[in-house]
Amino acid sequence: MRVSGSVVVIAVLDGGSGAGLARRFAAAGTAGMLIADQHAGIAEDLAAELDRPGCPVVGVCGDIRRPSDVAALVDTAEKHLGPIDLFAVAGPAGERIISLADLPDHLDLERLAELVLLVGEAIGELVPPQRRPERTATAA
Repeated sequence: MRVSGSVVVIAVLDGGSGAGLARRFAAAGTAGMLIADQHAGIAEDLAAELDRPGCPVVGVCGDIRRPSDVAALVDTAEKHLGPIDLFAVAGPAGERIISLADLPDHLDLERLAELVLLVGEAIGELVPPQRRPERTATAA
């Protein structure tokens, strides 16, 4: 996976941290990054810290569990940074990076739906399953 010269979107889930991932991408020579966090101000502060000539960084508030937010992230990234090469999800159980090499430069609705599906799969891999309370047998 080629990181140098790539445009990257990093979406952070509750319990995840995108800071280390964003710093690694910046050190590897990305051409630009969009960082999204569910909590206002976090992504914006990290973007301000990492933004530099040759690698603009945009921070936004967004929840990638909502397809409309994924669409907004894609639109914002393409508007400010160009076509997205990599989409990363940082969750409580780690990180997952999705390469968009097979998708066209511009994501139409059909391709956006494919991206939403991939992001959903990444979320499922990174969020620990909820433990269900065990049922106890009761005598009738």
